[in-house]
Amino acid sequence: MKKTKCLLLVGLLGTLLCSGSVAASADEAELVPIESLKPAVPMVKPVLTGTGGPLILSDSPESPKTEGAYYRDSVTGSFRVFWHHQNMTGEPLTVAVAVTNESDEPVMLFSNGIGLATDYYPDVAGQTALAGFMNNRAAQKKEAILQPGESYYLTALTEHTHTASGIANFSAYTQKGHKDATVTVTTLGYKEQPANPIDVPILPKDMHVRGTFPHMDRTGTLEYNTSDGNSLIRISSAASGPWSDSMPGEYEEGWNAIDGGSAINNGNYGVMYRLNVAIHNETDAKRVISVYDNPSGGAGHYVIGWGKYLLQSPYVNYQNAWKFTEFTVNKKGKTVAAELSLTGGAAGPQTLYFTNGDAK
Repeated sequence: MKKTKCLLLVGLLGTLLCSGSVAASADEAELVPIESLKPAVPMVKPVLTGTGGPLILSDSPESPKTEGAYYRDSVTGSFRVFWHHQNMTGEPLTVAVAVTNESDEPVMLFSNGIGLATDYYPDVAGQTALAGFMNNRAAQKKEAILQPGESYYLTALTEHTHTASGIANFSAYTQKGHKDATVTVTTLGYKEQPANPIDVPILPKDMHVRGTFPHMDRTGTLEYNTSDGNSLIRISSAASGPWSDSMPGEYEEGWNAIDGGSAINNGNYGVMYRLNVAIHNETDAKRVISVYDNPSGGAGHYVIGWGKYLLQSPYVNYQNAWKFTEFTVNKKGKTVAAELSLTGGAAGPQTLYFTNGDAK
């Protein structure tokens, strides 16, 4: 038996509003040349802590040319799935996440945020999916009661050359006793929905990453001192190598359940960074703080949660910075809750620049 959920996919500038938040249109954005923010001093890197349940990452094969499964692993309790696949089969393909109850007792499956989109442009699909996910996490929703052997499908019909990008939080509990339950997650593409996703063969991997990682979130406190002038911090830089400027605790080693090897999620796709941003005003006067996002490793469309606002960028490349917020602080300073993640199809790192000036 199977239960299927097909999501209505919203457009890039579609309405994405929730209580107390605003989704800013890309038309309202301000881009500035990155050179106008330099020189900038590096901020003290916060120590990040991995929180939440495991993350399943499905990005290989990124451009499947035939039907098949992309990744499969078993997880227990609360977990997140991030998937990003471009349909190169030559005809429409349903890209899906399937959750299967392989136990001998009923399992209740809940969601707490689902974002899913398809688009010709991979980074637009990634931005729309992430914005949708961040907008609908207010309440836990029951998706299904899975009997033994039953599967739940979350699907998106994807045109040839288009990309399906998604991110979703799930929790699985036993119906009796409401204890954490174990389920099997399969990401796959098909023309006709299989009766049992467990039976679908896994396609060979490509150069991209698929794997399971210990924690879905990173938390920490980022501090900006107005006396430092222009300052920067890189988020989702490379995990290692000459381009790495990673923060302590930012990366975790995962595993590939298909071949048993290790996995590194360069860019931490699917990981939500939940940061308390503490602004310290070290003068006696009010200061105007501006914050910018620069994709120093390439280009893309991005999403940032800042306080009660959900903000979406226009297309921005490494030569420019997106000014996503401006606010005034008094001598006591201010702390803001920020949340961001690297969107599917977009390049990292996201380099945040902080500047300050005299208040009028």
